[in-house]
Amino acid sequence: MYDIVIRGGRLVDGSGQPARTGDVAIAEGRIVEIGQVSGPARRAIEADGALVTPGFIDVHSHYDGQATWDDTLDPSFSNGVTTAVMGNCGVGFAPARPHDHDALISVMEGVEAIPGIVLKEGVPWGWESFADYMDFLGGRRFGLDLGVLAPHAPLRVYVMGERAVRHERATDEDLAAMQQGVRAAMAAGAMGISAGRITEHRYGADMAYVPGTFAEHEEFLAIGRAMAESGRGMFQVVPRGAIGGLIGQPGLSREDRLAEHRLCEDMARATGLPVHYLLQQFDSDPDDWRMMLEATHRARAEGLSIYAHFAARSFGLLSTLDGYHCFMARPAYREIRHLPAAQRAAAMRKPGRREAILGQTDMRVREGLDKDTASMVRILSSRTELGFPFGDAVDYEPTTDRNVGAMAARAGVDPLAFTYDYLSAGDGRQVIAHLNVNFSNGDLDHVHAMLQDPAALSSLGDGGAHMRLICDATMAPYHLTFWARDRSRGPKFSVEAMVAKITGDNARAYGLGDRGELAVGKRADINVIDFDAMTLGAPEMVYDLPAGGARFQQSTSGFLATLVAGEVTRADDTDTGARPGRLIRNA
Repeated sequence: MYDIVIRGGRLVDGSGQPARTGDVAIAEGRIVEIGQVSGPARRAIEADGALVTPGFIDVHSHYDGQATWDDTLDPSFSNGVTTAVMGNCGVGFAPARPHDHDALISVMEGVEAIPGIVLKEGVPWGWESFADYMDFLGGRRFGLDLGVLAPHAPLRVYVMGERAVRHERATDEDLAAMQQGVRAAMAAGAMGISAGRITEHRYGADMAYVPGTFAEHEEFLAIGRAMAESGRGMFQVVPRGAIGGLIGQPGLSREDRLAEHRLCEDMARATGLPVHYLLQQFDSDPDDWRMMLEATHRARAEGLSIYAHFAARSFGLLSTLDGYHCFMARPAYREIRHLPAAQRAAAMRKPGRREAILGQTDMRVREGLDKDTASMVRILSSRTELGFPFGDAVDYEPTTDRNVGAMAARAGVDPLAFTYDYLSAGDGRQVIAHLNVNFSNGDLDHVHAMLQDPAALSSLGDGGAHMRLICDATMAPYHLTFWARDRSRGPKFSVEAMVAKITGDNARAYGLGDRGELAVGKRADINVIDFDAMTLGAPEMVYDLPAGGARFQQSTSGFLATLVAGEVTRADDTDTGARPGRLIRNA
């Protein structure tokens, strides 16, 4: 007696091989038979030609705080993700002494834009060591599986205290202590180590750099060698210059960028283990990605295991009334900012209010405006005409005739006035996307090239992070809706190739040999998908975090079923309440 049989599906197994029609039988959380299954089952899922794929694997998320209070782990949960890896970019919450809690929250707020009040209310801090943190997570159940990287910044603070915050050079004693911390983390089941070197990551009122940003290469090599003693794991790093510079500012020189790649090479040589780095297209040097991938190919030809991580689409700041927008710093708007979005939009449409807001100048920090709002208003106001209204269709490869500047010109109005009227229309839930990363040439042809590169991994769903700025957790299903079906401005891919990119490829690169393919003996992490009906929803602001915190949520419809370890966690795009997900201890 099988537990579940999925019957009559179009099996896309995650290997890249051609699809075939058949059944999948599941027992005790594993796939036990594939083909024409005739035996009885406690439950049958009639796929009727729908896609049957492995569960999606997102190797770049930031649920480090959310996983301590939430068992769903959305927005990944509602986008077919059955395994997520968190602890990326060198930031996290373990190890942590009690007097460092506020500092680590401030770092996470600055780097990953998770509101500090949400973390203060939500994170229970029932641990000190990384092993304690893993034990805490190990006692919880989720809607998907979680792997954890051990982050560098909290380890450095734990060992060096204030000297880490002041970016002092680690002593031999410090390095020995950090190595011991890494050994303990690997013994506790960490999937590896993460680090961040990007200078755009700042935190706190004084905009401090994250601890570890300026760590010497010898420090990374020391902790890498300690990781290698376990014989497993990987080093994940956000290299300096990974997003160019601040919007409108120059990035690193090509020589400096290649120096960052050499650090990856040194880590791979010193450890004999994989090194993963982030790679995007950015405006200050739109062809930087090509140079970095060429360096990766040379290193791989020498036998080094190096991967570049990229996003499968453009992304950037999302502007909406309940998030950030151009008018937040104007006095006449601030008088009504407390109103719910629909009432606020109605108030903004009144002629007197509209004229007042559009005619005012922005308040300044010295006049009581907070620095975060001032910064965001400055960025959005400098790029008003470059925003793309999402409307009814969510398009991440829009043509320039659909941006605010072009639409305002056709309407005969100023771009700022067009933005105002668009955001304040209806119930005030409209979204304008500022696609300032991965869209320098106005198309996604470079992503098409990356998707074909065996040295490049598709990730960066960023679930749990940047809650009021972006929402990229639809990154995985986007491979199917766009790259395998809807793209009109250039070549597409087969469904088989795109499923492999978000399942089997990521599983192999992260040593997750028990999942990522539809094969007998593998975990029954599976999606059943109505491919023709699959649709990315528009981002919307929801208020479901601790302390009433807000976040963008974006889900994908068309999932007939999602299974984790053989349990149906979602059926017809609805949460079933099942929570079979667990902590992955990479032993």
